[in-house]
Amino acid sequence: MPLTATGIGSGLDVESLVSQLVLADVQPAEVRLSRAEAKYQAEISAYGSVKSALGSFQAAASAAATLSQYNANKTSVSSSGVVTAVAENNAVSGSYSLEISNLASSQSVASQSFASLSDPVGEGSLTISLGTTTYLDQADPTSPDSISAFESKSGSSPVTVVINASNNSLTGLRDAINSAEAGVQASIINDGNGYRLVMSGLQTGAENGFTVFVNDTGDGDNTDTSGLSRFAFFRDAIAGTSTTNLEFNKAAGDANFSVNGLAVSSKNNVASEVVEGVTFTLKEKTAVDSPVTVTVSRDTERAKTAINNFVVGFNELTKSLNSLTSFDSESGKGSLLTGDSTLRTLARTVRSYMNAAVANGGTYSTLAELGITTKVVDGTLSVDSAKLQNILDDDALELARVLSAIGTPSNPLVEFVSSTAETETGTYSVSADQTNTAGFYTFANDVSQTAYNGGNNAVFSIRVDGGTATEITLKGNNGSLAALISEIETEFANNSIPVTVSSVGQRLTFTSNTTGLASSVEITAANQIAIDGLGISISAGTAGTSFIDYKINGQSVTESDGVLLGPAGTAYEGLKLKILGSATGSLGTVSFSRGVAVQVNSLIGDLLESDGLIEAKLDGLNRSIDDLQNQREALELRANALEKRYRSQFNGLETLIAQLNTTQTFLSQALSGFVEPNTTLRK
Repeated sequence: MPLTATGIGSGLDVESLVSQLVLADVQPAEVRLSRAEAKYQAEISAYGSVKSALGSFQAAASAAATLSQYNANKTSVSSSGVVTAVAENNAVSGSYSLEISNLASSQSVASQSFASLSDPVGEGSLTISLGTTTYLDQADPTSPDSISAFESKSGSSPVTVVINASNNSLTGLRDAINSAEAGVQASIINDGNGYRLVMSGLQTGAENGFTVFVNDTGDGDNTDTSGLSRFAFFRDAIAGTSTTNLEFNKAAGDANFSVNGLAVSSKNNVASEVVEGVTFTLKEKTAVDSPVTVTVSRDTERAKTAINNFVVGFNELTKSLNSLTSFDSESGKGSLLTGDSTLRTLARTVRSYMNAAVANGGTYSTLAELGITTKVVDGTLSVDSAKLQNILDDDALELARVLSAIGTPSNPLVEFVSSTAETETGTYSVSADQTNTAGFYTFANDVSQTAYNGGNNAVFSIRVDGGTATEITLKGNNGSLAALISEIETEFANNSIPVTVSSVGQRLTFTSNTTGLASSVEITAANQIAIDGLGISISAGTAGTSFIDYKINGQSVTESDGVLLGPAGTAYEGLKLKILGSATGSLGTVSFSRGVAVQVNSLIGDLLESDGLIEAKLDGLNRSIDDLQNQREALELRANALEKRYRSQFNGLETLIAQLNTTQTFLSQALSGFVEPNTTLRK
């Protein structure tokens, strides 16, 4: 039988044969790589869910670690349309009855009407002064004598606004006033009859009224109703007259109200200094005999919500870890990350932080003591709401000592304010060492010889510690400086003047027997004999001083408004303490601790850092996937090489078969020419 082919040469399906041979060689490796990649991707997804659960738990831990959650106050108002109130953490619980007779207001005046915005207003200058304006008749302040008095606001200075050809228009005047920052705002209003310039004080309160003095260079008359003087609104204190060419709309006034029957005034409608820690916002006047009641009470719901969310965050993390690492004993199958060492370490570390005891000097030190206990079945937490509420009602700061960062002072005159991440746990001593110096007066010149050898009737007046000045007369003829000092001391003793006399060389010094800021020695008068002979002069002397050296752990620290700040580089860096009542001396200790929520928040922060445990694991998984890709590329190169080799071999086979077919054809043709043997004999 001749060799046949259905295709070139051999007639074999070479493409199919090569593909199947290559596939048989590389397919097992490809399947292995695909399975490995799928596993790694699943683990990355699983760690992503763990990372998300950690992030949610950290947010809850951060809230539970916030000290303000545990000493927060809330307010309730019987009529919020009239008054609103906000209570800070230092507010005292109580009820306050408010009656509002007047709201704080700002002054407003308006000009006469102008036909257009570009109408000229005149040239010259306006001088705007802030202060308290008194009117003769509030109902009709536009009368010539309406302004009866004006007292400039302390700390303010008049502001002059120049009007010339460049800004001589209604809009130019408005813009010039607003650019001057004089404490008033100018606007233009069309009232239907024309354009009017309205000037309003930027702040409320009686002291924030204003007057407008005009220097009208147009006609030289600063008080008439033409030119720039149309905007005059002032009182001439010397002449005793007032010019009110601007129409009066509203006076600047203080808010007047009462709190629990006590009359109070405020220059604005937000009163934050009336009741410590409480800010009242006044909105409307109260009706007669209809006071508004504001109640301040502890906001325990905030702390309870923060703690419950903290527990929920931990439970969600625990459930996520359990689902990823659990093992089904019945089926004998584990979960995706069963046995994963990273998750085991994570779960063990977080739980150890949650179970840790906090040395805080308080009644409770663990979550379990607060009523937060672990379920044996799955490791989640449960909350004894009744026990937690009892602690909240009794003293919410006891919860803060277990969960938050807090300092506990041993002295009630020391108050913990705040801390930073750099503040280390520990107990720190606090002291305030006060150093006082005495006020003194040192004579201007040396005592002359005549002062104690023949001089007499040296007279001077001395005032000590701000009291009444006392006149002292010296008879002289003492014979020596020591005798002169003795005479002065005798006179001081006879007049009950608490001063010590000393000398350096021939110069005397009077020193008050008291110390501190009130200590002083003043010479209020002296005759010529005292000046020439004693070297005395009229002088306020040098006042006494009072310096308090505040220390934490024996090291001096900065102080501002009674608040101490721990310096950088110390164990108590960032620790803020407030000294109450200007207390001095040894002030006990402050025990600073970091509660469970603070430590958990810090732990999770470290775990989620770019170089933390979770990112390290994810980086490792991603590197494994990258390695699989490298293996795939190597496998592809191997497949290409196999394909090339198989094709080469089949091409050789094709050539051989073609040669054999050619030989077969030749032989067939050659053999066909031979006569079949013995054919002749048979004939």
